[in-house]
Amino acid sequence: MSLLLLLGACYQLDGFFFNPTVVEAYTLGGDVIPTSCQELVSFDSPGGSLYGAWAHWPLDDATECVDTVPNHLVPLVLYFHGNSDNIDRYWDQVEFYWQSGYEVFIFDYGGYGRSWGEPSFDSVIADGRLAIDYVSGATGRPSHQLIYVGLSLGGFVSVHNLVDTPPGILITQDMFANTQKMLDDGTQLDMPSGWFFEQNYDNLVPLRAMPTEIPYLVTHGAADTYIQPEHAQLVFDAAGATTKRLFLVPGVDHADAIVEAPEVLRPEIDCWIRQDCVEG
Repeated sequence: MSLLLLLGACYQLDGFFFNPTVVEAYTLGGDVIPTSCQELVSFDSPGGSLYGAWAHWPLDDATECVDTVPNHLVPLVLYFHGNSDNIDRYWDQVEFYWQSGYEVFIFDYGGYGRSWGEPSFDSVIADGRLAIDYVSGATGRPSHQLIYVGLSLGGFVSVHNLVDTPPGILITQDMFANTQKMLDDGTQLDMPSGWFFEQNYDNLVPLRAMPTEIPYLVTHGAADTYIQPEHAQLVFDAAGATTKRLFLVPGVDHADAIVEAPEVLRPEIDCWIRQDCVEG
């Protein structure tokens, strides 16, 4: 590729991070989570509304929900989804956590699903903060009583809210380290990421500044061909958490672990959330 073509490609790759699908209505699904336990909500953003969905855990050992109210007796997962489609694309991820006995809230960034706006570096971080504030206000649980789970781009959103609104537990799945590493992986050439990305999507910087008391679980598909597993090691090494663990899910590609290897991943996540892991 000539230098002219390289320079002509400048700032053309930022859109790589955002692949939304707009919908007039969400489908979700009631095969796993009863519809009585699902609640679609909206909350305010500076220009309009963002949409989210609750998967409530039933009260009093019931099999379905009588009222769509949060169950304060179970852990609460705030799920930050990846870069494609909308909430519907990630509902199986919500089902995974709900089946483990957790309250779950998932939301769409601006421009995704029914949420107002256009996604950008700054806007998705701000949307994440709005979701944190909404969940805290709706449940009375401050951020340090929440579990942040971020998948790929969602990891970026979650870690860039770590300092101002620290969670009780952080889990990232298949998250990239930064744009420089992604560019190196894709081109095998020594070129600065600033030639191709207008913003520096760097997750290592906020992780170095994260509060040390937040337990952090890094998971990644060991066969990930989209975001190579080497990113996970860089993420793990950078994290300032005193208690942290890196778990590579064998034989799994990008964002596939929960679907293809739930029996492998579930014990890792459950013991981390419940903080009762047994070594060995």
